[in-house]
Amino acid sequence: MLSLKTHNILDYVAGVFLIICPWLFGFSFMSTPTNVFLFAGIALIAYSLFTNYQYAWMRKIPIGVHMILDLCLGALLIIAPWAMNYRMSLTSGQEYLHYILGLGLFGFVAVTRVHKEADKRPEDRVQYRPATSRP
Repeated sequence: MLSLKTHNILDYVAGVFLIICPWLFGFSFMSTPTNVFLFAGIALIAYSLFTNYQYAWMRKIPIGVHMILDLCLGALLIIAPWAMNYRMSLTSGQEYLHYILGLGLFGFVAVTRVHKEADKRPEDRVQYRPATSRP
């Protein structure tokens, strides 16, 4: 499980990676996929700057909303080649990059531990019981 602090740091790293992907993977000459990746990267960094977690500028967006935005961004990356009709212009590697990064955002949300045990309501906390010795 990823801590929220780690998720926070990786959001900025992922945002920068999304921005440079068109040049790293050779599709910067195509405006539509380049714009999709630029939008995704800038959006990820922008809403991360406003999310209520450690390395944010203004903590206005609840973490739950941030996670939903991550899922929406992942869905955008997955469906963009089809919905924006540029799939046939991509190489198979460039097309799979969309799917891998989109699914990666889904996985990123799935493995992030949003709440620390101490932050949970008492009834939601895991009850640890000391091990009993058997005679």
